[in-house]
Amino acid sequence: MARSSSGILVLLSVSVGVSMIGLGIIWPLIPVYAVELGAGGFMVGLIIASFNLSKAAFGPFMGRFSDTLGRKKFITAGLIAYTCMSVMYVLAGSAEVLIAVRVFHGMASVMVVPIAMALAADIAPKHELGLYMGTLNMAVMLGLGAGPVLGGALRDHFGMNSAFYAMGLLALVTCILVIIVIPSDAETRSFKENHTRSSVGQIIRHRIALGIIFMRFLAASGQGAVYTFLPLLGLKMDMSSSQVGIVLSTNVFLIAFLQRFSGRLSDRFNPKYLVIYGTFLAGFAVLGMPMVKGFWLVLALNIVMGAANGLALPGGLVITAQLGRTMGMASLMSITDAAWSLGMIVSPILSGIILDVYGLPYVFLMGSALILTGGAAVSLFLRTYDPAMEY
Repeated sequence: MARSSSGILVLLSVSVGVSMIGLGIIWPLIPVYAVELGAGGFMVGLIIASFNLSKAAFGPFMGRFSDTLGRKKFITAGLIAYTCMSVMYVLAGSAEVLIAVRVFHGMASVMVVPIAMALAADIAPKHELGLYMGTLNMAVMLGLGAGPVLGGALRDHFGMNSAFYAMGLLALVTCILVIIVIPSDAETRSFKENHTRSSVGQIIRHRIALGIIFMRFLAASGQGAVYTFLPLLGLKMDMSSSQVGIVLSTNVFLIAFLQRFSGRLSDRFNPKYLVIYGTFLAGFAVLGMPMVKGFWLVLALNIVMGAANGLALPGGLVITAQLGRTMGMASLMSITDAAWSLGMIVSPILSGIILDVYGLPYVFLMGSALILTGGAAVSLFLRTYDPAMEY
């Protein structure tokens, strides 16, 4: 039976949100599990980085294949791989094996969220693109935000393996949902306009696409420093672990809850302004974090940062989706996702060096500088961008 595009969006958001809860369950447990397997500090970093390295390496290829072969089969295959990953995590007997598992997990992940984003952009009515992007991204953020709480509870009460099995079970449930409720690629016509597909080289030479790619990379590099080292900053300020958790959770959930609102704004106004202003505002919020003292001021700056990112993210997705209609929707979505993954690889390495050489405040100053540079890049590259024009 044919379904409306809004009905497909609801079903897709529920499916992706459930799968992201599963991914979020194991997210904070991986370093602990790596240490339990005998990993040292360097190996723990490599295990964490291998996931994003895999995403960055395989994402553009998966996106291009999806533009040719369709969306649903890729999302389904990725979720089946997620289910298998849960068993592989449990069977990993050493840190070296865990690296291989993380590489395969990263490969599977680029078959789910970027492709789902491409499908949402495919089915979105012309003047509701921001709403569709914001709705699906809200499901992603809420799932990732809720997962760690559930993962911690599972580990505390039932052991580490229960968290991995829960991830697999949620992925399996999501896979069944996608198979049953998401229409076929033929019905959604998810690649009807993708007769012309740009190569990776053509995409990165496109001025507007390059601006979004630079912004995603630099924003991830800067924000990763905040998410990684904010607990240390809180410790230095005599904040409790609960207070640090409140600060980080407020930041992430504020981003999530602003997605639909900001998506609607992106449909009504030129989305580049949301991206530019949001990126600069986030950069200045990070700049202030090492300069203030106490829980309430740090919380206030994280509220500003979360609100700024909540404004910027849907605008960037809308511009990406508009370009993707002529370049290849999933191809471009996957490349911008790869840029974010690369930033998350660079961030902990660069931040660690800054911490060792200059001290903790400079980690946040460096993060702010990277985010502000991303704002400058997107301002320069998107200065003539007009959503009414065809690119």
